[in-house]
Parts: sequence; structure tokens; C-alpha cells
Amino acid sequence: MTQSSRAIARQELEVPRWTFSILTIPSRLEFLERLLQSLASLPVTPAFEVVVVHNVASEEEPLAIEARIRALAPTLPVRVYVNSTDPTIGGGRRVQLAVCRTPLVAFVDDDLTLHGDILSSIEETLRSRPVGIVGLPSYEEDTDVRFKPRDTTPHVDVDGIRYMPVQGMLVAGYRRLFADIGGFNPRRQFWGEWTEFNLRMWRHGFPTGYILDRGFLRHWHKAPESPTRNMSGREKHVLWGLMCIALEYDAVSINEATDAFWRLAQDRYLMYSFGEQPSPKQLLASVLELMPKLSREFPAIHAFADEARRHPFQFKPFEPLSSDDVRRVLAYADAEIDRYRGVLGEAPPPPPLVRPGWLRRIGRAVLGRRKLASN
Repeated sequence: MTQSSRAIARQELEVPRWTFSILTIPSRLEFLERLLQSLASLPVTPAFEVVVVHNVASEEEPLAIEARIRALAPTLPVRVYVNSTDPTIGGGRRVQLAVCRTPLVAFVDDDLTLHGDILSSIEETLRSRPVGIVGLPSYEEDTDVRFKPRDTTPHVDVDGIRYMPVQGMLVAGYRRLFADIGGFNPRRQFWGEWTEFNLRMWRHGFPTGYILDRGFLRHWHKAPESPTRNMSGREKHVLWGLMCIALEYDAVSINEATDAFWRLAQDRYLMYSFGEQPSPKQLLASVLELMPKLSREFPAIHAFADEARRHPFQFKPFEPLSSDDVRRVLAYADAEIDRYRGVLGEAPPPPPLVRPGWLRRIGRAVLGRRKLASN
């Protein structure tokens, strides 16, 4: 047996503790392949498996879908699930969490590629910080321009962590903690599932934030059929998410605590979804169209709001966190996180530092240089 075959045998025998979980649709197959190839280039330790949720109603046989996806990266341990029952973003997220069988999980968007020693970097952060969610910075295509987190988004930097909501892209943490705080909100369909999930994590006393100096993502934003950029009917999904989060977290009244929610709703999200100058007619018509749905969901929303009033911390949606807020939550999490940390095992040697000057060279090594369409 050669050295390489022995290494492969050892990897197959090792029980993975990580899952990379990916939600995808057929029109993004080229981008999914790119992501899977970047995963295949990652270090083999800590061991991981890959779950792909094919998130669309389809008459195609699941085995055919699975064979096509697994062929994109034959060296990876890939499991494929077909979600035809509720192929919304929220429905797909619930499938992702339900089928995850490892103690640690990283939800990854299918229009990304991953670079650096990602999992070891995240594990080091989970060992040294009582955090509930870890994110990584993303860059626009093959440039050095950071996409997320934006410096203009409210945040608190403490000991190398940028504490703030992790805005999708890659969201990593403990599978059991994700389930313990209630999993994904059943009222989020195509917008706002990570916004609400991060808020609930903070309210339960577990901080979320980014590590900015170890590993990174590239966001290939030309992927088609993005629900956040070009989905038909996006305005009603955004409005529905705003209505639900206001009712679920007692943010309907306009006051100092809810000022950030109402300001962002007015100045960003309604403009983002309805256009630069949303008309009262558009807004009223959309609200009226959503009223039957709101009536059906209101008992569940009311029960959720009752439970939310018992959360240890009562942050409001989009409320900027102060340094004191972060310190209070960190102190609380210090006493609570040990029930989850045991799955991390022994700490390996720390990964090498990924400096910004290396971004372009590492990106070329994995994917090759690509010119932007605008050049």
C-alpha cells in the first residue's frame, strides 16, 4: 500500500466532525462545481463530509440528481438530498439542519469558493471564544475588494473577533446549539433567515462574529436566480420578513429601542425591494395581499413572541450592539458554552496566518485568474 493510499484509508476511517452544507438549484451547477472543487483542495484534517440539498421541485429521479452532483467532485464524501416539499430558502435550511449528522456544521452558499485552512481556523476560534456562530470575510470575485462584512455595518471588535450578525455566505458552529435555540424560523421563506437566526442567537446569550485574518471566501456574484438580487416577487418576501420580525420581537412600537429597525426598514429594505421611491399604493397593496397569510400565521407568531420575551437578552431587530452589550453576552456565554465544546477534541497546531497580500495568489492557485466581465 502506497503512502497516498494509506492516507486515503486513514481519512475514510476517521469519523468526520464537520459538515459543509450547501443549498443549490439546477441553474447554478457551474458555480456548485467551482465550490466543490475548492472544498476538494482544502486540507484533509479535520475530517469533513459534504451535504448538498437540491432545493427545487423536480420530477427527475433523486438518484440521477445525486449522480450528477457527485460527479462534480468524485474525491469528496458527498451526500445529496432532494427537497421538493418546501423548496424555499427557509425550507431548504431546515432540511440542511435535519440531515446534518456531524457535531459541527458550516452552511455555505453555492456561489462561493473557500480558501485557506478554513476548518482549523474556525475550530481555533470556537475553542478560544464562547461564540455561537463564526463567519469569514468574503471578497468580490477574484479581487481584493471585501464584500462582507462591510465596515459600515455596526460592529464591535474584541480580541480579534468582529462581533456582529454573520450575514450568510458561510455560517459555522455547533449543530446541537443551532437546534437548541429552535432551528430555522418556519416563517422565513426567501429573505431574512440569517438575520433572524443571528438575533435569536444573541438573545439566547451566544455571540456571533467574524474572524478576519484566517481564511476567506470569494463571492462569484454572477450566479443566476439569486433570491436576494433578481428574484421575481422579492418585494413581498422582504415585506413579509419585516412584518414577522417586528411582531415576533415586539418591535412594532416606534421608540428608541426599535429605532434601528424602523430606520433600516424605511431607508434600506423597502427601497431595496420596492425601488428608490416606493409608493404608498405599492406598499398598501402588498400588505393587503399578505393579510390572509398573516391571519393564518398569527397564532404561531404570537406563541413565538411569548417565548421570545423569556430570552435572557432582549435585543431588538437590527439594534446596534455596544461594547458593554458584547461583554455581557460573552460573560454569559462563558458559563454556557462548555456543553457544546466537547465535540472539538484536541487542539491541533494553529494554522498559518492568511494575510491580505496573499489573497490574489491563493485565489489563482485554486481557481486560476478570471477577468471580470466589465473589463
